[in-house]
Amino acid sequence: MMPAAPTSLRTGELGFTLLELIVALGIMALGLAVVFPYFDASRAGYQLRAAAYDIATQLRDARAAAQARNVDQAFIIDVGKRRTWIEGGAAPRALSPRLAVDVEVPGAEQLGANLARVRFFADGSASGGKLTLRDGVRRATVTVNWLTGEVRIE
Repeated sequence: MMPAAPTSLRTGELGFTLLELIVALGIMALGLAVVFPYFDASRAGYQLRAAAYDIATQLRDARAAAQARNVDQAFIIDVGKRRTWIEGGAAPRALSPRLAVDVEVPGAEQLGANLARVRFFADGSASGGKLTLRDGVRRATVTVNWLTGEVRIE
């Protein structure tokens, strides 16, 4: 004998109530509110590292050009207008407005209140310098060794 099919459904067996859906959405929103700042911090750290690598690449390009052409080559940074470039090279590159920049170069390489340069010589040496990029508590430092012209990111 076959069991009889139910003739009526009880209340609440067809799905979720509106209150249950609101509670579930509230829990999901709370979870996103807790996790989202970590993604934002990660992105900011990425931008800081990318800017440091970009500046280091420009410095290395200037050093390579000085050695290849057997002439002095200068990397220039304008902190006021937030841009960098290689003298006689490509168009200036913009720095992120989120980053604070501190530049330490010898007095002879300070071209103005907000303008400085790092020179590379044909023998591979440099005038030396240190560029510190800061984004809140994060920082990246690009240094140029005056004796060897080596560019490092710390």
